[in-house]
Amino acid sequence: MKKIAAALTSLALLLTGCSHKSTSGEIQLPIYGAEEVRYEVATAQYMDLSQTESIGVSIGYPYAVYLTYPADALVVSYDALKGRMVTQGEVLAVLDSSGLDYDISNQQTIVNAAYESSLSGGRAEQLQYQIEQKKLDMMLAEKDKYTITAPFDGIICQAYAVGAGSEVGGGQVCCAVSEVSKTEVYLDKSSNFRFGQKLQIRVDSTMYDATVVEAPDVAPATAYGESANRVVFDLGDDVMAKIVEEQEMAVASGWATAFVTTQRKNVLAVPDSAIKASGSDSYVTLVENGERYKLKVTPGVSLGGYTEILNGISEGDVVLATGTGIYTEASAV
Repeated sequence: MKKIAAALTSLALLLTGCSHKSTSGEIQLPIYGAEEVRYEVATAQYMDLSQTESIGVSIGYPYAVYLTYPADALVVSYDALKGRMVTQGEVLAVLDSSGLDYDISNQQTIVNAAYESSLSGGRAEQLQYQIEQKKLDMMLAEKDKYTITAPFDGIICQAYAVGAGSEVGGGQVCCAVSEVSKTEVYLDKSSNFRFGQKLQIRVDSTMYDATVVEAPDVAPATAYGESANRVVFDLGDDVMAKIVEEQEMAVASGWATAFVTTQRKNVLAVPDSAIKASGSDSYVTLVENGERYKLKVTPGVSLGGYTEILNGISEGDVVLATGTGIYTEASAV
């Protein structure tokens, strides 16, 4: 049956024209009655395939809160240093609000006058006083924004240090603050992981078992924007807190390495070098009874230098495969 299949493969190759070449640049034609030459072979056999890939991932604070400047202004003081622990309400930066202070002073005068009028006036004067007081309250609230404080207890995970007297723009990022408990190992914009997948994460020189707890295939209800494409790796209870405490330099660097192992159990496979291509087809060169001939196959995954064969050959079939270091008996004579 294999010789019939090989003959059909040969006919298909001839019908498509002898100009069709393999990836190696050689014209692929059937081989019969070949002379005894020294060539390497491999035996198709069932085996476990495995391959480990290393991928750079981030370690840090994907859910940090970014604090921005409220308006164009000069910096009076800046104390947002990356890596510094802060408490809620702690002052991180102060902007010059002298221009706003002048407007507030004028508005306060207007409010005072409106208040006096409201005491002896009617409904219109009372309403005017309320309007002017509301304006003043809004201006005072705006002035409060010129003092940037920590929104909660946490760590400054990103900062853009500026000196006193420097000018900053409205909307420009002052710094970012994150809860320490939300330190994570993660990877943005990746579809190569699936929810529940097991792997290992190396932080500095230490390896940790990890599980994918957030992935694009199962976006959490809290996901929004780019975080819907984020992959998050869970290292286990209290492990991340221990890393933050004991491996500060590793966390500060912002980098870790994920080791992903892909496995296929008990599959029929041959070395990668045994698989050749002709157009969209794949084939192997079978060695049988002193003859060599081409046979179309259906390859599966390739792992660790071996390719799974889904269809076309059987266990024990001998195929040409360079780099195996195993030679045919005929060539050894």
